[in-house]
Amino acid sequence: MTQRFLVMGDHHGDMVSLRRVLADTEGETFDYAVHVGDFTNAVRKDRQVAAEQLREVEPLLEAIADRTRHGLVWVYGNRDYFGDLPYDLDVGTRIPDDGCVTVGGQRFTNSPAAVESDVILVTHMETWSLLDHFEGRAHFCGNTHIGRYRNRRLNSAFLQYTYRETGEQTYGGYFVVEVGATPRFDVEVRPVGALERKHCEVHAERGVQFRPPERDCMYCADERRLLREMAASAFYGLTNGTERDAVAADDLVDYAVGLWDDPPSGFESDFRDYLAAVSEDRYAPLARTDRGRLRVADESYAY
Repeated sequence: MTQRFLVMGDHHGDMVSLRRVLADTEGETFDYAVHVGDFTNAVRKDRQVAAEQLREVEPLLEAIADRTRHGLVWVYGNRDYFGDLPYDLDVGTRIPDDGCVTVGGQRFTNSPAAVESDVILVTHMETWSLLDHFEGRAHFCGNTHIGRYRNRRLNSAFLQYTYRETGEQTYGGYFVVEVGATPRFDVEVRPVGALERKHCEVHAERGVQFRPPERDCMYCADERRLLREMAASAFYGLTNGTERDAVAADDLVDYAVGLWDDPPSGFESDFRDYLAAVSEDRYAPLARTDRGRLRVADESYAY
């Protein structure tokens, strides 16, 4: 069974981008609309402003839901304080943090622990550990504002983002995804501003990226993104289904290298160096134990 999804997120209190989605999809029908969170900009503003933004966005989300057979499903994001707000969005179906919800015969969850082969995972955070190990039907996420499709997982980039340093506002896009029984899925990026498909020869194995024209490959721009992701994925691969809560750096290196068909030049040594200095990376998914092994960091970012 093939299902057609309208996937979007990260508009951060902006309404113009959603109006552009509505104008662009006039006359179309989807099976589901999926919003991966960050409806508001509560983290940059305050909770009361966020509540007002939720009320304002509801009619637009209702209009988007009307273009689907089974409605809108969604999760809150970090800029929404993951729902810790004085107003709760009253449209569509919020995907639960625990267990699954069935909408139109399809099961959805916001919990990686609840994933089964027929379940669609919708999270705001990327969940690096699952990128090479996901066994559900599909995974939609956001947060990083860097779109990427690989295997069964799509990060939907952003609809609208304002750079804090300059105040510059930029518009991204949304996606139309046809999910079949097996990847590759048909993934179409639709800009509401400037967002385009990018292919990096060096890092092609890590997926197709969707970025503004002036932005380069996410990994070429900052190698730490790749090293964090590989650290989380390798750790998960070594420990999932076991009682191990820490692993040796050498084991992580071997596993991470094995995740590639053709690793980039210097990857093994760069990854080993990263693990040796992992405590210097504030966003590292792993941390050192007293015995020098690696474990999940106490405040692991997007593990």
